[in-house]
Amino acid sequence: MKFSYNWLKELVPALPMPKDLGQALTDAGIEVEGITPVSSGLSGVVSAEVMEVKKHPNADRLNLCEVKIDSASYSIVCGADNMKPGDKVALALPGAILPGGVSIKKSKIRGIESSGMMCSESELGLKDASVGIMILPQDAPLGVDINTALGLNDFMLEVNIMPNRPDILSIEGLAREIGAVLAVECKAGDFYLTENGAPIEKIISAVISEDGLCRRYCARVIEGVEIRESPWLIKSRLKSHGIRAVNNIVDATNYIMLLTGHPLHAFDLDRIIGSRIEVRQARHEERIETIDGGAMVLNDATPVIADAERAVAIAGIMGGKATEIGEATKRVLLEAASFNPPAVRRASKRLGLSTDSSYRFERGVDPDGVARALDAAGALMNLTAGGSVAKGAIDEYPAKPIRRTIRFRVDRAEKLLGMDLKAPKAMDVFARLGIEACLTQDDVIDAIPPGFRQDLVHEIDLAEEVARICGYKSVLETVPASSSLPPEPCAQTLLKRKIRALLSSDGFFEVINFSFISGKSFNSTGGPDRGRIGILNPLSEDQSILRDSLISSLLGNLDLNLSRKTEDIRIFEIAPVFLSTDESRAPKEQWRVSGLIYGLRYGLSWNMPKDGVDFYDIKGAVERLVIGLAGQGAKIEFRPPLKESPLSVAFHPGKSAAITLSGVPAGTLGELHPDILQEYGLKNPAYAFEMDLEAISSLAGSARVFKELPRFPESTRDIAFLVETQIPYSEIIKSLEQLGAKVIEKVELFDVYYGVSVPKDQKSLAIRLTYRSIEKTLTAEEVDEVHSRAIDTLVKRFNAVVRDR
Repeated sequence: MKFSYNWLKELVPALPMPKDLGQALTDAGIEVEGITPVSSGLSGVVSAEVMEVKKHPNADRLNLCEVKIDSASYSIVCGADNMKPGDKVALALPGAILPGGVSIKKSKIRGIESSGMMCSESELGLKDASVGIMILPQDAPLGVDINTALGLNDFMLEVNIMPNRPDILSIEGLAREIGAVLAVECKAGDFYLTENGAPIEKIISAVISEDGLCRRYCARVIEGVEIRESPWLIKSRLKSHGIRAVNNIVDATNYIMLLTGHPLHAFDLDRIIGSRIEVRQARHEERIETIDGGAMVLNDATPVIADAERAVAIAGIMGGKATEIGEATKRVLLEAASFNPPAVRRASKRLGLSTDSSYRFERGVDPDGVARALDAAGALMNLTAGGSVAKGAIDEYPAKPIRRTIRFRVDRAEKLLGMDLKAPKAMDVFARLGIEACLTQDDVIDAIPPGFRQDLVHEIDLAEEVARICGYKSVLETVPASSSLPPEPCAQTLLKRKIRALLSSDGFFEVINFSFISGKSFNSTGGPDRGRIGILNPLSEDQSILRDSLISSLLGNLDLNLSRKTEDIRIFEIAPVFLSTDESRAPKEQWRVSGLIYGLRYGLSWNMPKDGVDFYDIKGAVERLVIGLAGQGAKIEFRPPLKESPLSVAFHPGKSAAITLSGVPAGTLGELHPDILQEYGLKNPAYAFEMDLEAISSLAGSARVFKELPRFPESTRDIAFLVETQIPYSEIIKSLEQLGAKVIEKVELFDVYYGVSVPKDQKSLAIRLTYRSIEKTLTAEEVDEVHSRAIDTLVKRFNAVVRDR
């Protein structure tokens, strides 16, 4: 909110310079976001009066004006024609500087000397565009610097007011706060109301028809007013605070609102039907046209001000067109009230109307200050519009709020704040804040906050006020004594750290995504048939479903990177997924790790082959992860994917595998389904894996087995054979390893062949068996005997046809 420095200075005579004031308020918790000078670089421009206007003798489109200030007169050549004798204007004398560095000099225009320039609002930097010269108010004094005449020798303070401090939403409120912070005198605005009209009871009555709708309603009547422009001081102050001047009646309500913080509204009394005002809830689908021309349909939860037949204003928000002040207005009904904040807030939200009034009413207006604001506005209207003020005022105050007493313990506040605090200091702070305080025994203060400080409810609130006013800098900086140690990380946290380290060392980059995905992403990685968990109030359609797989998010990361021309991707994520259960139970949360690779195996390099990643790259990544967690003894197997697994739908049916750890299903890996590749517009295959962290956790705790280095030589033999295509290689390896556990050290596949000379439904495999004993050097006969049994196992168990036996 903006505050005029000059206006504040009228109430706080000892006001420091703007910069110092801003720092003092900010230190006290009232953040001053900016201080802006109102002047736009004007100098040498004064107020003057037009004495004579006549045509330029040598130019049809120019005028020759005689203009005077208090001490001299000047001949001015002017192209505008909107001035007349008696008008007050802004005169730039020779030597004057206008915005943009424009300098004014004497000059001859069509043979006639011009001793300056009469300025428009745009030339003065007050508007972006204007027509004709600027006409000043008639009461503007002559010969006064235009910065002073227009209130431009001012600074505007931009203050961030917190929602719990509506008492500062006014000049008086901020001045009161400045007085408390700086311990200086603060005055209130002075207005003197003279009642010289008929008794108000004979003119109009008012009633609050529903409890809780309005905490206080006050009204006055001013008769015989004359609608005209407001004095220049009022208009300039309204303008500097961002409010458009309308007329002397409306401007008076806005001026007093800025001064006191209490919104007011003026009705044309002659348009009020039935000489009666009622504060009530709107009737169902009751209609009103507001002063901004909007047609509003109200519901029965909207508070309104009504006459005998209709709603004439939306309470606390905006007045109605039917009773607005116009040029023909002679009698004014002026209201001031304190409406229920939640009721105003709900109505403002539903109708989409936010005004200066609703902004204040939503935060709370002090009921005790309503009558004073009403009298101030009435006095100002009487001063600027004439007329007579009716005797008395309507004042409906159904339930005066009870001012609570808060017990403030000085010793407790001292411990809470960590500062040296004595009872006299606390009493001084309370006095500066307008808090009634009484010191009782044992340094306990009974404090009663003023009505405008509705945020002071508890003892801790008062302690905060003491810290604010004394200065946060007076709180000693101390390091809290503590012997507590950080908690030991749990097993799952340690597992996540280890997985991150292993995948990062393997060239993967970690990504972090939201747990919410779009319906499109959900369907692309598993189809719409599986149970989805929707968000009741999603931030957007792209975040409307809880993900049940991390791969959908990784695909989004891949798509984003490809759009940024990053085409070689290795990413992983460790996060929970949410699995649907029956409707009576909450979703099941399951932590998983997922990785995705795409692009070239070695990246783009002149000395490396430009091979794309394939199935075995992602398989190798999973194997290295498992071995890193459990060592070479990890029992990891890759089997045909389980059709009943929802995750398998995301993978290519012929290029994927189920991951098992010690016989327990742990996840899936492989090439992503062609439909996914097509949907995301991927030119090359993408490969991914996803594993359950709970299944992996059993590896982290397994003991590593170490063997001594072999002391005896090895012996190797190769076997080439044909088997049926569908027989898994892992089954062959497992059978051979179990055949001679003591002497068969290693079984390795080194060749696979399909094609010419191999039947269509078979494949040719070549394996190498390494034989070694830890006890002695094996003889050729011992190796031959075990090797022969290996061949027999292949033939009998797998129907293998050994080649070159």
